[in-house]
Amino acid sequence: MNIGPQLVRNGGLCILFRLPILIFEFAGRWTAPDIIPDMPTMEFSSTVASVVLAAMTLGPTLAMSDEHPSTTHEFPANRLVDETSPYLLQHAYNPVDWYPWGEEAFEAARSENKPIFLSIGYSTCYWCHVMEREAFENPAVAAVLNEYYIPIKVDREERPDVDDIYMTAVQVMTRHGGWPLSVWIDPDSLMPFFGGTYFPPQDQGERPGFMTLLHAIHQAWLEKQPEMQEQAARVGAAVQRRMEATEERVLPDADVVEQAIAQLMSSYDKTDAGYGDAPKFPMPVHLDLLLETGWDRPDVAASLKHTLDRMAMGGMYDQVGGGFHRYSTDGQWLVPHFEKMLYDNGMLASVYVEAYNRTGDAYYAAIATETLDYILREMVDETGAYWSAQDAESNAREGESYLWTPEEIRSVLAESGHPAEWGDFAMTVYGLDQGTNFRDPHHPGEPPSNVLFLPDHPRQLAVEMKLEIPEFHDRVTKINAVLLAKRDGRDQPSTDDKVLVGWNGLMIGGMADAGRILKEQRYLDSARGAADWIKASMWTESDGLRRTARGGRVSDIDGFLEDYAFLIRGLLRLYRATGSAEDLAWAQTLMAQARAKFFDAENGWYDVPAGDKNLFVRGRSLYDGAVPSGTSVMLDNERRLHEVTGDDQWLVAASETIRPIAGPLNRSPRGAAQAVAALHHLRKISPERFNGSTLAASSPGPITVSVEPTATKLNQEGTAGLTVLFDIKAPWHVALPGSKGVSPLRIDSATAGVLVEASWPEGLVFDGPGGSIRVLEGDSRVPIKLTRTDAKVSTMQLSISWQACDNSMCLRPETQIVTVSLDTAN
Repeated sequence: MNIGPQLVRNGGLCILFRLPILIFEFAGRWTAPDIIPDMPTMEFSSTVASVVLAAMTLGPTLAMSDEHPSTTHEFPANRLVDETSPYLLQHAYNPVDWYPWGEEAFEAARSENKPIFLSIGYSTCYWCHVMEREAFENPAVAAVLNEYYIPIKVDREERPDVDDIYMTAVQVMTRHGGWPLSVWIDPDSLMPFFGGTYFPPQDQGERPGFMTLLHAIHQAWLEKQPEMQEQAARVGAAVQRRMEATEERVLPDADVVEQAIAQLMSSYDKTDAGYGDAPKFPMPVHLDLLLETGWDRPDVAASLKHTLDRMAMGGMYDQVGGGFHRYSTDGQWLVPHFEKMLYDNGMLASVYVEAYNRTGDAYYAAIATETLDYILREMVDETGAYWSAQDAESNAREGESYLWTPEEIRSVLAESGHPAEWGDFAMTVYGLDQGTNFRDPHHPGEPPSNVLFLPDHPRQLAVEMKLEIPEFHDRVTKINAVLLAKRDGRDQPSTDDKVLVGWNGLMIGGMADAGRILKEQRYLDSARGAADWIKASMWTESDGLRRTARGGRVSDIDGFLEDYAFLIRGLLRLYRATGSAEDLAWAQTLMAQARAKFFDAENGWYDVPAGDKNLFVRGRSLYDGAVPSGTSVMLDNERRLHEVTGDDQWLVAASETIRPIAGPLNRSPRGAAQAVAALHHLRKISPERFNGSTLAASSPGPITVSVEPTATKLNQEGTAGLTVLFDIKAPWHVALPGSKGVSPLRIDSATAGVLVEASWPEGLVFDGPGGSIRVLEGDSRVPIKLTRTDAKVSTMQLSISWQACDNSMCLRPETQIVTVSLDTAN
């Protein structure tokens, strides 16, 4: 029996997370970015895509195997051999004549009048590896690239500035993004005219293969170069408008924190936890927002604990070795994309240890401990700093080293001298008795296997097995030690062993938080070692931070805003844990350096320094995704510096940070979760300065919600009926459950010990841009059955969430909490 979804992938495996594929627009719904209005899709097609389609009629492209073998040093070294990036070094012996990003490549392209082919990825990106095997290791493909183009390879983790610009361009052109990123660029302006992500080696129906594209774009460049340069100018202008957009300096809305909570809670998965659909990302910024702003709300706290439990119990968490994989491909947190990122684990350690601090739940402390011990075991450089990531694959098989079969588990435990009953125990604890749950779709001939997961909470598993908690955990620990030793003997995923200052800052913060709360000196010592090495080797008082290092060799890439912001974040947490005045002083010095390099009085924080003539736009981001934006973290740093120093200059700085970003923050508070969490604390410190004071009641929205009755008697079975009443003004409506594209109506109990069940009306059919959905309009009623399962509960909170939409737009999701008194009938 297969208990969960198989691993399924598409061309966007290395899913875009630094910039959102879907942007939360002002209307409150997730929509794809707009096509730029002065460049219709058909016009774009007539310049490049038409030539591509014509080329496809010439006959089949060169056949290439998707398992093209990678042989070390089969070809001479190219220019990448002198780089420090593991991703670039992976390509140093390709037959492609790669250039690193820089003047040498640009001059070659201009002097030879060739377009630039820009390929951006990172070392642990699965589909980057696939495209390398299929295309960049293939001599026939390399010959075309080398003849017709100047090929440039960029590590997106080393150069997020370059990645942000060309990812935005591809989104403008295609509405999609991801890695590997493949972009064709005009050599004179460095503006792109064509791009996409992964391209298959061969034509697939109407989708052109990579070789077809290379020939077609070359032909277009020869025949229509002026039109293609005009196309590049249009795309470049659209990118500039998007990345340089400035807005009126305003204050955040008075209810922006509540709206952020409502938006997240409206997407909460009551069955499998998390805040959204598959694929499910851990999103520490969302977890942290709810911890900091909504913990006193029972429904929010319950959703958080549910999510933390399910994330830790699922296969997205490495049950044997500790640490979180990148994301879950399914909605149950079961089958992961197997790469492990430093930033995820640093931020999640902070979240789990803070959850332990608030609940006393030892399971959360154990997850934080196992995660950080994994980092100490496998991800620490000899300098004391932290490495960046671990790959998802071994031997071109994703997850190969992490997967098990029941026979392997039993055999390994028996060989280690454990009794047969321990094999039975492992089968139950790790869900192997429920059937296989993994089959690699890229290699259908491989036998099915298992991702290990916990089918229930450890406390419940111990009860079911009639074991005391200490005995249960002791047995699991011993089994894991045996399995980890066996797993370590397998071929291992590669480790991206470069040191990124920003990501180190996030892990320094995780280590510091855990060391403080758990009173574990080894974590504080590790954080101290990383911080001290960065200060001694990657920072100077005159020039500031460098971005990256590897093997003790520091690159010449200057630090970006996120490097300063994340490192300051880590130092302030380390200061809180140790009280070291040197940490606080260095944090303030870094703040001053960052302000000089990145801050503009009118526009706020930029992500990159000014003056790079090879970047046609200076990026500025507020989106808090898998990692928070530099601007959001700087806002939080400013409030923390005020808290520890009492100096009002930091409140002034925070108010200067918040005003340029308040407009987008008001439109999409969920998308700026870190900034909203910081604002929540700033309003406690200075409500008048940050628009947190009591304001006159705003005008009512188009929907009014009430509950009848608000005091009810339960029958002898502990049940009662309520009615939720909706007054929906025309032309607005509310989507019923099951609708796609908007946040549907939800009615939940926010009180433990009370269950609710809604009897949804049939509603009306609304034909929208995304298809037909069922909605409520006008005066509508939803009957509710509530059941009290805990006799001690005398009041309950009913949580009602909705999103008002009309024919053209949707407002932000809203949530209303109604308190209902409960009594027992005679």
